Amino acid sequence: MAKSKRGREAGASSNTIKSKSKSTFSSEDLAIIAGVVVVIGDLLALWALLLAKKEDDNQAEEEGLLALISGKRSRRKKR
Repeated sequence: MAKSKRGREAGASSNTIKSKSKSTFSSEDLAIIAGVVVVIGDLLALWALLLAKKEDDNQAEEEGLLALISGKRSRRKKR
């Protein structure tokens, strides 16, 4: 095949050259993106833990109040 002015064969595909010129992520870019994803995951996990702790505290408080109420009723019935 005949070569063009750039030294490529006339029938050669230029897709490989165009794919290199497209914006691709470098390894540093991927590392930054991965770091951001990890931080977001950690924040979601922290939020879930805080909500679970709050729920446990509320449940323990409700159980304590129920125990006090039921204890008072049982004392009154014993008379």
